[in-house]
Amino acid sequence: MGRLQVWGAAVAAMVGFVLFSPSERAEAVGLCNCCDSALTPSCGKICATVSLAPGMCPVIVDYEGSGATVPGNNPLNGMSLRDMTLGDPTPWQLEEFRKFLETGRRKGIASYNAALRKLKRRKITQAEFDRVGTLYREAMVNYYHGIRAYLNRVGRKSD
Repeated sequence: MGRLQVWGAAVAAMVGFVLFSPSERAEAVGLCNCCDSALTPSCGKICATVSLAPGMCPVIVDYEGSGATVPGNNPLNGMSLRDMTLGDPTPWQLEEFRKFLETGRRKGIASYNAALRKLKRRKITQAEFDRVGTLYREAMVNYYHGIRAYLNRVGRKSD
């Protein structure tokens, strides 16, 4: 009976490791806009390898760092992902990017729902709610641009 308990504990530990490690790794993915004047060190390294066409400022995925993401803010806000460049990711990095997008989508929905509850309780004004609604819509549009790029990369054309 002792071996069965040890085996069960080992399986539970592995399941816990698998459940928690991808979410931590997904936070390491970031987005960089190489046209910004003040680049983070992580973005500077990526942007140094990319040659930009005049007038084009695509967002580039940073698989090794946090990119230009500000802690606490939704990474799907602040830049357009319409002309996103995924680079040449490994399958694991591509899956981390998908989880990064899903996390940003969930953050957008959660903040919108929280603002809606506050508006109904008259804790915020309509103008504050409209500001959160604008950020929510921007996050959802960027989520769909990112998922489209992801699906095109894995071979499931979304267009």
